[in-house]
Amino acid sequence: MATTIGRRLPPQRLINLLNPVVRAALRSPLHGAMDDALLILHITGRKTGHRYDIPVGYVELDGRLIVVTQHSWRANLRGGTDIEVTHAGHRRTMHADLDDAPASVAATLQRMTEKIGWKGTRRQTGLTTEPGRIPTVSQLEEAVHEYHLATVVLTPR
Repeated sequence: MATTIGRRLPPQRLINLLNPVVRAALRSPLHGAMDDALLILHITGRKTGHRYDIPVGYVELDGRLIVVTQHSWRANLRGGTDIEVTHAGHRRTMHADLDDAPASVAATLQRMTEKIGWKGTRRQTGLTTEPGRIPTVSQLEEAVHEYHLATVVLTPR
């Protein structure tokens, strides 16, 4: 039986309501309660010059921080760029590379699953399967394509 991959995310209105609280907590001495799951990307729009402070989930793989997203802000990172990141209570410059090729994003999701388990990967991505089923790389690739997922790879500067 083939594993069907769905996607379940909180409503965007709820995310928009909670983001200011999350940003404030990640910048405060309370950041320790969230450091293993969240950070803030400080991105400047290439066309608009508008500044975005975006709380995102991440997973550490091989000394790099991996963010999975479907949001359009990621286009500002195409071609690679240095950005400010608030992580572990400190703001620092990191290099951000966007990967939106379905095969390599799926391979990264597979590596995430190997590191943090399918339950952790589901929590980071919103991807869902039937209980007890773990998707294959080809099934992940189909989901990446269907849900327009990409990864942002952050490396220290």
